[in-house]
Amino acid sequence: MLETAPFSRLLRKALLTYLLIGTAALVSYGLYGWQREERDAHDNLLTLSRFLASASQAFFDELGNGLAPLGELLDQPALREHPEILRPYLLTFQNRHPQVRAVVVFAPDGEMLLNTAVPPGKPLPDFRLDPPYIKQLLLDMSSPLPYTVGPPEIGKAIKVWRFSVRHVVRGRDGKPRLLVQAAIPLEKKGTFLHQLPVPSGSFIGLLRTDGYQQARFPVADANATYGQLSPGPVARMIKANPAITAGYFSASSPWVTGEKQRIGAFTRLTGMDLYAYVSVPASTIVDRWWRHSAPILISFLVFFGICVVIAYRVTRRERMHSSELFEQTQRDALTGLPNRGCLNSVLAANIAASSAGTTPFSILFIDLDRFKGINDTLGHAVGDALLIKVAERIQPLLRRGDVLGRFGGDEFLLVLPGSDESGAILTTRRIFDAFSIPFEVNGRALRITPSLGIALYPRHGEDIETLLKHADTAMYESKRLGRNAYTVYAEQMGSRVRERLEMEHELRDALQNEAFQIVYQPIVSMRSGEVVAVEALVRWVMPDGRLRSPVEFIQVAEDSGLIIPLGQWVLRTACIQMTRWVSLGLDFRVAVNLSTHQFQDPHLKENVMITLQETGLDAARLELEVTESAAMLNPEDSITILGELSALGIRIAIDDFGTGYSSLGYLKRIPADTIKIDKTFVDGLGHPQDATIVRAVIALARALEKDTVAEGIETEAQFDAIQAMGCDSAQGYWISRPVEAAAMTHLLSKGARLVAASKTLSKGGATWIHAHDKASK
Repeated sequence: MLETAPFSRLLRKALLTYLLIGTAALVSYGLYGWQREERDAHDNLLTLSRFLASASQAFFDELGNGLAPLGELLDQPALREHPEILRPYLLTFQNRHPQVRAVVVFAPDGEMLLNTAVPPGKPLPDFRLDPPYIKQLLLDMSSPLPYTVGPPEIGKAIKVWRFSVRHVVRGRDGKPRLLVQAAIPLEKKGTFLHQLPVPSGSFIGLLRTDGYQQARFPVADANATYGQLSPGPVARMIKANPAITAGYFSASSPWVTGEKQRIGAFTRLTGMDLYAYVSVPASTIVDRWWRHSAPILISFLVFFGICVVIAYRVTRRERMHSSELFEQTQRDALTGLPNRGCLNSVLAANIAASSAGTTPFSILFIDLDRFKGINDTLGHAVGDALLIKVAERIQPLLRRGDVLGRFGGDEFLLVLPGSDESGAILTTRRIFDAFSIPFEVNGRALRITPSLGIALYPRHGEDIETLLKHADTAMYESKRLGRNAYTVYAEQMGSRVRERLEMEHELRDALQNEAFQIVYQPIVSMRSGEVVAVEALVRWVMPDGRLRSPVEFIQVAEDSGLIIPLGQWVLRTACIQMTRWVSLGLDFRVAVNLSTHQFQDPHLKENVMITLQETGLDAARLELEVTESAAMLNPEDSITILGELSALGIRIAIDDFGTGYSSLGYLKRIPADTIKIDKTFVDGLGHPQDATIVRAVIALARALEKDTVAEGIETEAQFDAIQAMGCDSAQGYWISRPVEAAAMTHLLSKGARLVAASKTLSKGGATWIHAHDKASK
């Protein structure tokens, strides 16, 4: 037995020493954390301002340069004699650019000839009677620039604040023949700025070098914002130093009532007298500092509390020893949740109660997706800490009487007494909402998703073994459907589980016999039409010669771990083929996809280096594609491994961009050379929101000095639209379907271009498709 008094004195001394050392450490940590958050905030704001400048420049270029062909169409005698005949040209242009409220045509003397905001038959306003307006109009007529961007003013026809983009059509003598004007409204939700993906709480805008606002979002009072000199800090800094191109600022905001201190950054648009700026509340730094520092402070307080509790418990240890031993047999040692034995008792009690009162209950089988990858790459200590965090995240969602237990490994079981199918689904949705937030584990932000299977008593089983088996089967069905999903058990699932096991067995045989084939889909430059890369895509060759799409078997390969040897075979085969192409004098690179399991493999870098060494392929000829969601599972480690691969000379591409969770802060740090725009956004180009996202991604990539590739181009219209937005490269069925290596060699050795460089020759895409179809036969 310990003596109480001496032990108490030792404990008080230890606590005092801990408090002194801990307080000093906390102060140092807090100062360091503040400086780090302040530095990161400045870097992020400057990157955002560059993105905004690039996106705005792209918007002006697309609109201004788009007015040129419209002007050429309008330059005909009918414009003077019967201008209304040409109105459809203006309306077509306006429909293609939803941010435009009106399109206007002026004669060289300032006479208005046509205005889409004025209905046919109505008299047109004569701005020649407005001296300030006609002065600016004639000034723009004499501008040598491809287009001009006018200051904000209240439109005479559309009656709201707007600015104009103007293009002058000139004759061979250089004199103006007509001027085409597009009016961009500056309403609260009409400006192009409100569609850009920036953090909530941001103020963004464009400021003219003369100190007037060009555009801003949000705007509480347009009359107080436009038409008068800006009182903000950016205007003052530009006036003091007209040559400045970028910078930071910190000041109170005069635009929003009650708004306190804000911080921001600005960047000048290339070749234009405009600055893009963005600001956020200064409290953002405080919030981020507290969010990152609070766990340390709380841990300190918790540890202090634990020390006090330990001192109290020492005096009771002997009396509680036997009860603790019993508790340990019923609890999971890691999470403190009921263990498998305890869960069996809970299930037996619920079955007995439900049988007596005919009350149903439900169970949820929860499995963590790709948990093994985290364990293998980050270590079991991180995996254990993540399991504890998962238990802590789920427990607050439960009702009184619900029981959450750890079934084993990364599997949890949730028992919901008195809950029918709708109640189980409601709980499931709450769990998914909780998992949408990353888990903070040892300073890392880890994203993980659950797959859930639901079984109901007595519908899906009247004993423990049957219920658990059916819940487990439903969980595997969720994984088959793509993970991060829930499934209620149904009878036909049993046969699908058997089919999955049979496919896994067939996959193992196919790997042993190398019953796979690589096909290659070209990636072409949207400027020259030349092939810049080919993407290696795997197909499973069946005994009857039929090719099986990876959509049918990749999920099984992922779940079984066979994706690692399969991915290594694809990498090696693609590198060997690329070496052959290089020996023929062909100049492009090969892109190979990395699965999530491959990317988390601790031997990835070593395997890639060995493959390059054995095949003799130059690292610069290889591009590795990683999906955005895979890279964001563990962002810090992703940045490290991608940096190591990039240091070898290998190009890095972020695939399916826009479908994951990447933040701007991580994106600018990832050493990627290429951003691939996901096919879902390309398919949605007809919708203004998707088109805005694509335009913003291209602008973002340009600001971060990265190339862009648009995936899934299936029509000429999609190609033309993406090309007009400034995308670098494209791939898709309209350009070429994936073809075998021999067919690709045959066509590329002739120096064929897949897509013509100009609009007038764009039928090259169809010609190529026809050619390679014949070659593949």
